[in-house]
Amino acid sequence: MKRTLMCSLFLSLYLSVPNIVSSESVFAKTVGPQTEIQQVEVRQLQQTIMNELQAHIDSKNMNLEVQVLFPKKSIEVPVGRLVLDVQNDRFSHLTGRRAFRVQITVDSQLIKTVSVVASVTARVEVMTPVRWIKVYEVLASKDLMKRSVNLRTLNQDVLMDPKNIIGKQATRSLPPHQPLRSSFVAEPPLVHKGDRVMIEVRRGGLFVQTLGVAKASGQSGELITVMNQTSGRDVLAMVRSAGVVEVRF
Repeated sequence: MKRTLMCSLFLSLYLSVPNIVSSESVFAKTVGPQTEIQQVEVRQLQQTIMNELQAHIDSKNMNLEVQVLFPKKSIEVPVGRLVLDVQNDRFSHLTGRRAFRVQITVDSQLIKTVSVVASVTARVEVMTPVRWIKVYEVLASKDLMKRSVNLRTLNQDVLMDPKNIIGKQATRSLPPHQPLRSSFVAEPPLVHKGDRVMIEVRRGGLFVQTLGVAKASGQSGELITVMNQTSGRDVLAMVRSAGVVEVRF
């Protein structure tokens, strides 16, 4: 009797277990909804880098190109309002093979920062000498030609307009076919060392003129030393125009 009662109790407990197991099994098979994704294409990374570079330079006369070398494939991110931004580009002026950190944001939430390797090239038409130019030689239009060159840096100081060169003198020897920079030319002096000049003295209603000899070259507004031929004394005078200096008291 006792044995029969225990068997009945065991059977009752056994039959109640499947309800619990069945409940856990259904929960384990429940799967959440799939997150929708969008693709960040390589061309989008390319355009983002291009926009960043153009924001820091005057690209009007420049042929700027960006070729993305890595990544080669698109990047998957969640669907939403997509914003790409180049972060901390401390070398924005350099050309050649460059690494950029592009931040990807979706709906104002940072998703990831991608390291993008790109090749940056910049071509411009610059003015170059057609022959060797000696130091202090004044350049004429016949001495110049246009040439298309690759720039080493985006903000390289090169001269592209002949108006900024013609009539100026070379500050150094200039080899042919090399790009000209603004520091390579300067306005020629109005007075040269050894020139005979007219010294003018103005004070109130007083106006005196006398001859002198320049002991240095100078451009308009510069102070140079001039020897007064009448007194034999050196005076400091300001260059006013070609052959004319002024002494102020």
